Amino acid sequence: MKNKFIILLMLVISAGFSSCDEGLEEVNINPNDPEVVPTANIFASATKSFIDFNRNAFNSGRLTQNWVEYWGQTAYADEDRYLYRESSAQSIYQNTYLVATDLKSIIDLNTDEATMDDAAASGDNDNQVAASRIMLSYMFYELTNFFGDVPYYSYGSDNENFQALDVDEDLNPVFAPQEEIYADILSELRQSADMINVDSPVFTSGDNIFNGDAAKWKKFANSLILRVANNLREVDPTTASSAINAAVQSGVMTSNDDNAVQSYETTDLNASPWWRAFIGRTDFAVTAPFIDLLKGESGNFGLDPRLFEMAAPISAGIQEVQDGTYTPSDDPADYVGAPYAFRNMNALPFSSYSFMSSKVLRPDYGEVLMEYAEVAFILSEENGFDQANYEEGVRASMEKWGVADADITAFVSALPAASEENVLNQKYVALYMQPNTAYAMYRRTGYPNVLLLPGDTVTLPQNQIDAQSPDNRIESYTFESGVNGVTDLPFRLRYPQILQTLNGENRSAAASGLENGDTILSQLFWDVD
Repeated sequence: MKNKFIILLMLVISAGFSSCDEGLEEVNINPNDPEVVPTANIFASATKSFIDFNRNAFNSGRLTQNWVEYWGQTAYADEDRYLYRESSAQSIYQNTYLVATDLKSIIDLNTDEATMDDAAASGDNDNQVAASRIMLSYMFYELTNFFGDVPYYSYGSDNENFQALDVDEDLNPVFAPQEEIYADILSELRQSADMINVDSPVFTSGDNIFNGDAAKWKKFANSLILRVANNLREVDPTTASSAINAAVQSGVMTSNDDNAVQSYETTDLNASPWWRAFIGRTDFAVTAPFIDLLKGESGNFGLDPRLFEMAAPISAGIQEVQDGTYTPSDDPADYVGAPYAFRNMNALPFSSYSFMSSKVLRPDYGEVLMEYAEVAFILSEENGFDQANYEEGVRASMEKWGVADADITAFVSALPAASEENVLNQKYVALYMQPNTAYAMYRRTGYPNVLLLPGDTVTLPQNQIDAQSPDNRIESYTFESGVNGVTDLPFRLRYPQILQTLNGENRSAAASGLENGDTILSQLFWDVD
């Protein structure tokens, strides 16, 4: 049993703390180390750890960042073709529970009468609990959107299906139904927003998202309600609208100053995950479908000035991008996307397609958890695809990316009328570098409708044809899925294989509830299109 527990803890079927063997407590105490780590330190480590694995080269770059076709791979197209690595699914699964354990420990330290006074040295007790609940909600929302039913933890509910993070009671936690997880996340976020004391700091240090600003944490919680509720729109519109209206009344993000952004430093050790992914490597470039949309060659929009902020011209080598020394260009002809899922990428030189801009590939790039533009687009959808909210979303996104005011005004004034297609395609652009959210939107709505899908044929641009060896030039190719029967983006990730051994009965029960079993062809309950 003890060996099983250790394995379970390491692989995070459910995470938690185990006590030492009886009589060994004094032996295990190191008098030179603090017995209780300050909660501010735990929180700083938890949020960074989460974003580090959530947005890294394998769990994002070779998964959703590819699948929603913001970026593609420059050497191998396997993951572009949905042949993702088992290690990515396992990492997302196990690391979510590891970080969740840390966040739960903050809640425990702030609610236990024996430790809450010490914990208060890091900030208001209730605010620390609220921020931890918000981050837990964020993480479990993404986890359940990847897999479906998963072991789930809730601070505010005694639902018997919520058994995660409690190894003293449940070494083999059940997989909570996704419908119940969604309902509880909405409840957790509502309660968290309501418990925040905006007149006291959340953390006096260690908050690398809002620097302890309680009012912004409250807006973040309410804005996340919009995101979660909006994903229920096709299956439970009444709950969706009710939750959205209550969140708006409580106060959501109203400008880019409210954006939730995990900050990073300029040193390689504490740099953003994407910066670290490009140290000594050149694995990704901006895809042709995304570049074409920004250039106005697809979709219903003209040239988007964000093109020049999001991507680099083809004349920029990766070292120039990293150094920020390339000469910017405002000529759209200087931007060419990498062909997506092209199995002969090795035949193309780096100079034939665009890398990401230096605004993205820099060590202190802040990873966005949520931004005001998304709030505006959700409100546009909630209000019947409202024109004013739609325009506000585009404007907010452009301002965030540093587009000149005159260019913003010109683009917004020329926007086609708000519609499902136009609003959601613009939301897709605004979600650049937030692929998990874009992936959920696509599964729910089918937008953006500019993605390359299996079976589609692509004619390469002339510069990429000319760049190939004359003896083996390919002028066009067809996107071939690497998985039989897949004609669209995967609907979900398969459960990590290790669960078949470590929590097999509950994993099998969860898989049996999926329409096509534990495959990427099984749609989640909110994905009804």
